[in-house]
Amino acid sequence: MRDRRWQHIIGIVFLGVSIALASCQSDARNNTRIPPVVKKSRAQWEKDAVQSLSDLISRGVDLDANYFKRARIYFEQEEYKPALEDITAAIEEQDNVAEYFLLRGKVYRELGELESGLEDAERAEVLQQGTPELYVLLSDLLQANGRFAEAGRYLNHAMRLAPHDASAYYVKGMLQAKQGDSLASLVSLDYAMKNNPRMLRAYVQSIVINRKLQNIPQALAINNKAIQRFPQVAELFYERGQIYDGLAKPDTAMIFYQKAITVNPRYREALMQMADLGLKNRYYNRSLVALSQLLKVDPKYPQIHNLIAYCYEKTGDFAKAREFYGITLANDPNDRPAHNGLWRMKRDESGESQYGVQEESDNYRFLDTSRVKLDLIQPRRTINIPVDSSRKVKIQ
Repeated sequence: MRDRRWQHIIGIVFLGVSIALASCQSDARNNTRIPPVVKKSRAQWEKDAVQSLSDLISRGVDLDANYFKRARIYFEQEEYKPALEDITAAIEEQDNVAEYFLLRGKVYRELGELESGLEDAERAEVLQQGTPELYVLLSDLLQANGRFAEAGRYLNHAMRLAPHDASAYYVKGMLQAKQGDSLASLVSLDYAMKNNPRMLRAYVQSIVINRKLQNIPQALAINNKAIQRFPQVAELFYERGQIYDGLAKPDTAMIFYQKAITVNPRYREALMQMADLGLKNRYYNRSLVALSQLLKVDPKYPQIHNLIAYCYEKTGDFAKAREFYGITLANDPNDRPAHNGLWRMKRDESGESQYGVQEESDNYRFLDTSRVKLDLIQPRRTINIPVDSSRKVKIQ
């Protein structure tokens, strides 16, 4: 019995020692474990990188390289103006680096400054920058300038080096569209969008081409997807307005033109379309809002004061209408629409008969004369029909 009791006691002691050792081992492992790395989001990483680069720039460390790195981050964030400032500063520090001119060419392309972009891209090529990225940029800038043959040569070279590059397919789609192959263009643009969902221009061009081909469901689907990705791009709301305008749905079109103007109050084309749609459908107050904003954006827009005066006239504010007709007549005393507007208001106030007077109000249209293209009429070819036995008609 005594032996069994000692064996039981020894067993309990042994179990206690084992538990204690296991506990110590567990604590030791916990003390030496490496904590998990906290992953930063891309936005946070970019913010930290910009702060670090800004600190280095302020201390004058490797100025050209750090300006270039910060410009590249701004470019990826679609902050094109600060990107242009930084890359220009980098070039001022070091003006023989091909990468710098390539990046500035891309920035100029996004800002719509095609000539400056092409100049920088060509400079990068001279500095022996022979990458597919450069050839795609050159091709894009050349096609935008209407130099299709040169653009095609650069594009072919780029696609041999990088056959699956989304930007190359965008340029290919633009060349196909401008050369009349709309269906092939849509295929190329679709490839570009799927392989680079951030390529805004591909969405816009695909919407425009589908709209012109009357592929309205497809145009709306692409427009929806684009607005989800780029909710602050006014051009996408403008294009949606164009779609509904073409469908003869002026109220819906007006809503999207207004959204475009809300995003970008200086969006000239949206202001023009909103004013035109309002005049055609007699939404004079809405036209007046758009025209007043357009006056600030482009004070020299053709007939702008007459258009504003006409809207005031139709809403019954004759005092404001006379003010704006008067601005037109101060610059051109013989302006017929302004005189007609003043006469109409005088007639309405006096209750005179309208008999024998041409009423222009229903035909008053919004027209930018600088955008009107005139096609010259070619004279007919002379046709001589000599009388002969064969009775053949000869065209000389």
